[in-house]
Amino acid sequence: MTNRRDALKYLGLSAMSLTALNAGAAHISQPLLDHSDPKFWDRVRDQFMLSKDKVFFNCGTVGVMPRVVYEKLNEHSRYLATDVADWEYKDDNKEQFISGYNSLISIRTKVAKLLNGEVGEIAMTDNVTNGMSYIANGITLQAGDEILTTDQEHGGGQSSWKLKEKREGAVFKTVAIGKPINSSSQVYDTIVKALTPKTKVLMLSHMISGTGAILPVKELCAEAKKRGIFTVLDGAQTIGHIKVDLKDIDCDAYVGCFHKWMGAPCGTGFMYMKADKLKDLWITVASYRWDDHADEGFRFTQRGTGNFSILLALEVALDFHFQLGPEKVYQRIKFLGDRLRTGLKQNKKVQLFSPTEDAMCAGITLYNIDGLTGAKIQDAYWAKAKMRPRSQGDIYGVRHSTHIFNSEAEIDRSIKIVNELSV
Repeated sequence: MTNRRDALKYLGLSAMSLTALNAGAAHISQPLLDHSDPKFWDRVRDQFMLSKDKVFFNCGTVGVMPRVVYEKLNEHSRYLATDVADWEYKDDNKEQFISGYNSLISIRTKVAKLLNGEVGEIAMTDNVTNGMSYIANGITLQAGDEILTTDQEHGGGQSSWKLKEKREGAVFKTVAIGKPINSSSQVYDTIVKALTPKTKVLMLSHMISGTGAILPVKELCAEAKKRGIFTVLDGAQTIGHIKVDLKDIDCDAYVGCFHKWMGAPCGTGFMYMKADKLKDLWITVASYRWDDHADEGFRFTQRGTGNFSILLALEVALDFHFQLGPEKVYQRIKFLGDRLRTGLKQNKKVQLFSPTEDAMCAGITLYNIDGLTGAKIQDAYWAKAKMRPRSQGDIYGVRHSTHIFNSEAEIDRSIKIVNELSV
């Protein structure tokens, strides 16, 4: 079995280069971490197993594992299938066979580093929906207490609060924020005006899933804090996509996942909550540590037998991200997104639904072409160039996600296809 040290060798951390693994053979012709080299992102693309004749533009739904992540996932799955007899059942925190009883301190430490949070405030979950449900189920509200959110939240983020309404008599409220959003100040004012003395929870997407709008969450959390309102942010689209600094944002809770923009396997997510709030949160899935407050994050991480293979693969995905350099990744994603939006704006038959304020946009762009539907645009992309953005219906067209494995040439080809469809 390849251990974590070997996995780091795959990433070339000591030599500051990544390793491309093809057919089990490791090779790389040049150091990868020279960001000034125009071929840098071409070599990054080579770290992914994506078919060369297809172009993927839908990390907003599910991302792509780099080769090293895929190798670790399969390597550990095979080890579990062949050498499970090696398990000595002596120390849950050292045995790497199943999750659910291991504190996952190494992984949680890296997640805390990524988010500028404290390890004890981080719990590992399967996805954002789980994390949001743990918070909604665990927080104490009274009948009539209001939960405020926007009219553009993902069902996985809002449904647990609707359950809270139906089950306990809390009041679930939404506020319309516009599509497109014109400015951060506009959406800030709209949300703040909707707060009332009865508002006890403000639940918002840090980045709106459908449009890619980055909300002014730091400012909104500060205003909510003044009013004693609990704040929880849905970070499904942010992790690995834009910088997330929990201490700077100063929210009470944050939930996110790694299977979209981070390139980890599905089934990897996290829940963050400030320690003074987390200690009072009722557990949803109770196991041995359900009432052990020595490590609050572990209390929620321990929730029965899980798949350790995907967690080891997540750790490699985090290492891959750190070695590339988070800021470089975020800049590249936004650079490609800006290139796409700039090209689309030149076409008078294109309507953009992403924010008009540049700082509110990153790698997600939502747009339509006059006279077409999202399904027709999606199908045309595939027919013309085997490109895959995602349809968003008759009105909003397609959601187009750009990531580090995409190229400038692919963006330019996308703009050309839109122009062809606009004739």
